[in-house]
Amino acid sequence: MNNDQLFADDSDKLDPKKVLAHMEDPIVSARWEGNLKEMVELAEFELLKKLPEKPEAVPEIARAVVFSICSTMGGSVIYLPRGESLKRAMRDAEIYREWLDAGAQPHELVRKYQLSSAIIYGIIKRQRGLHRQNGPDLFGFEQETIH
Repeated sequence: MNNDQLFADDSDKLDPKKVLAHMEDPIVSARWEGNLKEMVELAEFELLKKLPEKPEAVPEIARAVVFSICSTMGGSVIYLPRGESLKRAMRDAEIYREWLDAGAQPHELVRKYQLSSAIIYGIIKRQRGLHRQNGPDLFGFEQETIH
């Protein structure tokens, strides 16, 4: 513990498996009030749609995801977009992934997403900028050109 901390940070000593095992207890799960409980319920709802063949695994997966988010981002004030803004951000990220990882050509993305060429090129440009902001250029993105 350094002088800047009043109390030692023991969050890295939490064992996710033990924490999640205790979540089976209805008394413990009832204490996950408010936003955490709602996050788990939303995760369960979406996972049940995606994993209908494994409904018994859904609660554990949902709690594990929420626990991971809390462990990583807990204590932070974050903005969560909603509605059209969220859908647009997710679409733009998918367009960028298809262009970068799958080698999709911009004219293919124009047809698939029913957007103009200018919008597709703008999305790719903005996404490249966002990806550069998030870390050093370890993969040569600066040399990349739009197909």
